[in-house]
Amino acid sequence: MFNKTKLISTICLISLFSNVYGKEVLLEELINIAVENNSNIKISKYAEEKEKASYNLSKTDYLPKVTLTGELARYDIRSAGTKLKDNDVTGYTISASQLLYDFGKTSNQIESAKKNLEASNFETVKNISATVLNTKQAYYNILNNYQQIDLAKESIRIDELHLNQADNYFNAGIRTLIDVTDAKLQLSNSKLTLIQSEYNLKNSKTKLISILGTQNSNNIKIKKDKKIKTEIKSFKKSDFNLNDLLNIGLENRAEVKILKKQIESQQLQLKNSNKEYYPTLNLDANYSDKNSDDISSIDSKQATAGVYLKWNIFTGNSTKENIKISLVNLNSLKQQLVQQKLQIKEDITSAYFKVKENEESIGIALLNVKLSADKLDLANQRYKAGLNDLVEVNDSKLAYTQAKSQLIDTYYNYLNSKASLDYSIGVIY
Repeated sequence: MFNKTKLISTICLISLFSNVYGKEVLLEELINIAVENNSNIKISKYAEEKEKASYNLSKTDYLPKVTLTGELARYDIRSAGTKLKDNDVTGYTISASQLLYDFGKTSNQIESAKKNLEASNFETVKNISATVLNTKQAYYNILNNYQQIDLAKESIRIDELHLNQADNYFNAGIRTLIDVTDAKLQLSNSKLTLIQSEYNLKNSKTKLISILGTQNSNNIKIKKDKKIKTEIKSFKKSDFNLNDLLNIGLENRAEVKILKKQIESQQLQLKNSNKEYYPTLNLDANYSDKNSDDISSIDSKQATAGVYLKWNIFTGNSTKENIKISLVNLNSLKQQLVQQKLQIKEDITSAYFKVKENEESIGIALLNVKLSADKLDLANQRYKAGLNDLVEVNDSKLAYTQAKSQLIDTYYNYLNSKASLDYSIGVIY
């Protein structure tokens, strides 16, 4: 049958890509592309389909089982070495079996499979959440690289101005050749920084392409931020409460939900291991029809039906060992849950303090940029007045570019830390 849902999904996906290729895209559009195409998410969805099939398979134990066996054989009947009969035999046998009662073993198995399916669903949620985080971080790193490239270009413009001044002063006999050489060196270093920044951008884009999971990601253009000071104008300190965040994270994180479902499933498996000591009650029926021209004892029809109790009196201690295995698996999952909760608390606490650190650092980084810019301006004026050499100017310029680079890093580290905090408390988008 034609799959309308798949067709609609494909059309929407084509529409999405046609809208993002060739134009600058926002973070939300990148997240949608990543969630639709990321390989880890697709793999987890395949795992979901497998667990769903296992769940449906477990429910078939409640249905009757019917077997048809056909026979075409030659019988050679002898007694005390004397041949009595020799003839072809044809026939068929129909067998049917229906489970009546097994002390809850089948229902437990079905419920256990259902818990595994639910755990698989949360595994997909976990991969989506991780993909969203990775997309955000890759996106912010690209924006950081754009700002660093702009800063490197600004640094080159300043160095070109200084070189021009040094040349003029040297030609006028006011300054020595060392100022010109020093200015050339600073300009060369700034050009090297620009090259490094441009390749850092290429690497960041490559990482984003890997996360997006589509071959055409090279055609996606990332919308650049405005100047860093303009971006920071909208910055506001958060008012998070750490205890509230811890409670939210322990409630929302998919890892906790996965382990809880796995524990519930294993508890049911442990019950089933104990129920191996109990019998099963089945309704079995058979009908056979055999035909032979010469062997009258085989030429017959037979039908049987009855209720049968099957009880494994001794199974070589396999039940005892299965109980041990189930108990060990259950205790292991419970300990994993304890450790996972501790890890989540650590993740939330670290992300919370990182957000606070970056929030505090942004104000200081802004002040450092202002002070270093003032110092550079003063150093330029002193150089023009002949009160210092170019070394002081270059030192001031280096302090300015470092302060601005640190401000850029701090701001995007702040955005990354907020994304990490969202992930640590279980926020997906």
